[in-house]
Amino acid sequence: MDFYAILGNIISMASKQMQNLKVLLNENVQTALDNFSACFGARIAYFATDMRELKVGQKKQMCRYCALIRSKLIGNGLCIELDRKKLKEASERRTLISYTCHGGLVEAIYPVYLDNVFAGFVMAGQFRTASSPPKNITDEWKEKYKNDSKLLDAFSEVSEISSSKLPNMLGLFSMLVRSIAKEGIAAIQGDLVVEKILHRIRSDLENPPTLSEAAGIAGRSKSSVSHIFQSKLGKSFKSCVIDMRLTRAEEILRNNPGTTVKEAASKVGFGDEFYFSRIFKKYRGFPPSKLINQ
Repeated sequence: MDFYAILGNIISMASKQMQNLKVLLNENVQTALDNFSACFGARIAYFATDMRELKVGQKKQMCRYCALIRSKLIGNGLCIELDRKKLKEASERRTLISYTCHGGLVEAIYPVYLDNVFAGFVMAGQFRTASSPPKNITDEWKEKYKNDSKLLDAFSEVSEISSSKLPNMLGLFSMLVRSIAKEGIAAIQGDLVVEKILHRIRSDLENPPTLSEAAGIAGRSKSSVSHIFQSKLGKSFKSCVIDMRLTRAEEILRNNPGTTVKEAASKVGFGDEFYFSRIFKKYRGFPPSKLINQ
């Protein structure tokens, strides 16, 4: 494979990863996971493929208990190292994993693959399934600070999920991420279909594609293309084509003094200037001759 072919593959892959990242941070995705967060008291964090934290849903900070043991007891290093290790494990296993951190809290990581391309991670946490912190944590805290009431109060603030219900909650989290990821893929693929067809229309306004030809360009059925245009642009494929041709005709008439209606109509594929004028008035509310007078 030559250099340009390799470069093309790299660019294609990078483009796909950017699209997938767009899915991961899509507003609908975040709204759905924000609702999950509100129901379970979870902190939802989004990570890039290189394990950088990209965003935290609802800008939710880490729980007070976690902040306490990080700043006053074990430091950030151990927690960050464990998180990165588990992120790596999740990406390799390509499935949801959950684990208990040094402080005794449960966290879950879901690696997101879109069109078989790794897009990043969604992490949910922190939860507790126990009524008190691990004994080694409380013992160390007592030894260092003499009183563990501050630590226990902070621990009690963490959202509690019973051990019996935890698998169900994690199953819901996993299903939710999978579902909204698929919805996001469909949305982006729809955007690509529209842009691909619009590019073809723009490139030759004198001979725009029919709906059947547009479907062939996109590799979709005619009904699918019609539905995508209606949902993405709020108008039919036919209306979109006409609007683009009329917009170009307007530009020609406005920017080229002396151009006749017949000439403008011809340049956007209308052989009959009278038919063109009727269509123009129907869509614009005034005749094209008005632009010449202006």
